[in-house]
Amino acid sequence: MLNSVLADGPKWVSAPGDTILSIMEQRELSLEEFARQIGLSEVSAQQLINGSRAVDRSLAQRLAATLGATEQFWIAREHDYRAAVSPPKNTRVETIVQLMAKLPISDMQSFGWIEPSQSAENKALSCLEFFGVSTFAQWQGRYENAFHEAAYRKSTVHNSCEIATTAWLRQGEIETQQEVVAAWSSEVLQDQIEHLRKLTWFKSPSLFLPKVKGLLAKAGVKFAIVRAPKGCTASGAVRVMPDDTPHIQLSFRYLADDQFWFSLFHEIAHLLLHFDRMPILEKPDGGESEIEQEADDCAGNMIVPTEFVDELHDLTASRFQIIAFAKKVGVAPGLIVGRLQHDGLLRFNQMQHLKRRFVWKN
Repeated sequence: MLNSVLADGPKWVSAPGDTILSIMEQRELSLEEFARQIGLSEVSAQQLINGSRAVDRSLAQRLAATLGATEQFWIAREHDYRAAVSPPKNTRVETIVQLMAKLPISDMQSFGWIEPSQSAENKALSCLEFFGVSTFAQWQGRYENAFHEAAYRKSTVHNSCEIATTAWLRQGEIETQQEVVAAWSSEVLQDQIEHLRKLTWFKSPSLFLPKVKGLLAKAGVKFAIVRAPKGCTASGAVRVMPDDTPHIQLSFRYLADDQFWFSLFHEIAHLLLHFDRMPILEKPDGGESEIEQEADDCAGNMIVPTEFVDELHDLTASRFQIIAFAKKVGVAPGLIVGRLQHDGLLRFNQMQHLKRRFVWKN
């Protein structure tokens, strides 16, 4: 019953061209004038209206500028229509039942992402509403490969459930969708790094997280902290959203200051180094790719600038040495401990008391 009710869904999904034509009629806009305004030939404009030409990002931007609504609206219309007329091939989940089995429903309910329900059908409807779709076909069109849109740091200890990660990414979109940020600027983002380094000394996330969000917003970057549900082992992700807004998302999964700040600087490094190469994918075996290593190296330099590395490597397992060095380079001692452990200069059970630990409050 669940498959028959939700997998097929309503048949009313129409091509973006229907919306375009409706607006043209309201404005008494001829095909020739519409084509001129949108920057297409009349033949291409007609193909757009009848659905034989797809709406890509560039065209969505022109539609938004010419007809109104947002670029994201036009891309969503395109995804919904294509999913309805031709569901994706080679999908990982082929039915709504399979999707529900893979989604971390219990955590999604306890985290407040969806309303609790005992009915399988109501759970499915709540999940589709959470993803912003009304049919399973639309979910496939928008989210089947959504995790590929992010370069996410992933634990090598556990196998990551891609569907759980998709839910985690979606919650990040929901939490930031109403936020307004400045125009994207890599130069401004670079300028914020020193301010972010100073925030590493703040003890409470309630104090430093709003400041992090504000600094990133000045550079045109949206930022979300989203607790990872069961099956999602991502610690951080960076994406460029359909409206070209960069989006950094962290899970705070390790609840330690060195892990949090390194993940944040890693994602910032991706934006500075690899903005034009997204989506960035990790190797299927979980190994580090060249660009992941580049982001790691850049993040490490944000924490300990290169001119201090030799001095870093001369440190011993001394609380006083580490604290004095941390003050000298301008970051909290826990980050220095993390760097020393990463470089093999401290065992992972040494100097742990210098790291700050956090807890989730439900």
